[in-house]
Amino acid sequence: SRWIFLPPMSTVVEAPEETVGVLPAAGPLPREIVIERAPGESGRQWFYGWLMLPLATLLMIGSSPGQTFGVAYFNACLLDEFALSKTGLSTVYLGATLLASLGITYVGSLVDRFGLRLAVLTAVVAMIAACVFASQITGIATMFLAFLALRMAGPGSLTLMANNTMAAWFDRRLGKANSYMHVAMAGAWAIMPLLFVTLIDSFGWRGAYLAIAGILACGLLPLVAMLYRQSPADLGQLPDGAPVDETEQAAPFSWGNELTVSQAMRHRCYWILLAATAMWALVGTGMIFHLAGVFEAVGLDARDSTHAISSLAIVMGATQLVGGIVADRLAMRWLLVASMTLLTATCVVLAGAETFTTLVAGYVVFGCSAGLMSIVAGTAWARYFGRTHLGKIRGTSLTAAVGASAVGPVLMGVSADYLDGFEPSFWLFAVMVSGVAVAAFWATPPQNIKRPTAG
Repeated sequence: SRWIFLPPMSTVVEAPEETVGVLPAAGPLPREIVIERAPGESGRQWFYGWLMLPLATLLMIGSSPGQTFGVAYFNACLLDEFALSKTGLSTVYLGATLLASLGITYVGSLVDRFGLRLAVLTAVVAMIAACVFASQITGIATMFLAFLALRMAGPGSLTLMANNTMAAWFDRRLGKANSYMHVAMAGAWAIMPLLFVTLIDSFGWRGAYLAIAGILACGLLPLVAMLYRQSPADLGQLPDGAPVDETEQAAPFSWGNELTVSQAMRHRCYWILLAATAMWALVGTGMIFHLAGVFEAVGLDARDSTHAISSLAIVMGATQLVGGIVADRLAMRWLLVASMTLLTATCVVLAGAETFTTLVAGYVVFGCSAGLMSIVAGTAWARYFGRTHLGKIRGTSLTAAVGASAVGPVLMGVSADYLDGFEPSFWLFAVMVSGVAVAAFWATPPQNIKRPTAG
């Protein structure tokens, strides 16, 4: 038999004794994809997406040196060596992160144009180069450039590639697949800080950056070069591993909705998702960037703060596992409301925290919020707006997230240096996030989209 698959919104030409199915776009696709099978050959084969899932997870973990929780453990060394205040260091981080955010949308458009495989390889090489450069910081100017490179390569590029990889290979199982990826990332949150601290203690902060670059160059880069595939169409498969003769099962949630960025911007859900993404990044980045300082403010030390990260990671992983299953059955807006409500509660708890137990409890609540938000961020954009322009659309969301993430550390730094502690910044965050939590009730998808019926 002979099978023809066309991208969404394309014209289907009728042909006798041929079955036409729909293949959701994952970036630019050819006009038609023809799969030839010998008579009697089964359409069911091992789904390569189950290998792409751990590869995408490794890309997320590989972004760690540029993530705030990765940068945070080098802060003490930078403060001491270059005699900076918390506000000064946060300001350098602010400028570099804001500049990095400006290019992310363009990176997303390049992904749509040239494909994921080339983009992923380039991003991994860029992260390796950024770590090497960071080991050579000599002053404020080179620190700024190092932060710029780390933020652009990590949360700016590798995170984008990992999420778009999942959207390319999964559709109806996208929520569950994203939950598996983010559970592994939660494990990285628990392990990577300990790895960074160990490397810094063993080799110094410069040697630690070189060691991280070596791990990425010898571990992640060869795996990606050998095993990464751009989309199921490259192997004659459908998203989720659906058999090609089960066309009804293969119909995706986003069928019929392949929106450009300008079209997406006409829908209120785009702006609500964008605001939630930015607010979560602003608050979460500030909390993690000043993690050690928050504990030191109540008489504890940096080692105590690692317990908060470990607890946060465990709870975040469990929440992501449950949230991924729920995301395939429940409307996205309810997960968004829950995430923003929990983030508001986090700020309230930390504003009044004075003991080790209360601080850890606050970060545990944040873990629940982060777990749900990561599922929303990994699932909603593809479900709401399709895949054809997903790189650029998600690029705009990451621009907002990375830009906002630059503001959070500065607000908390100013609060600590000039307002006698972090409490005023947490109360400010609580008010801001609560407004987004209310708006999230109206984050319904575009009218013509196929979605879970609940909610």
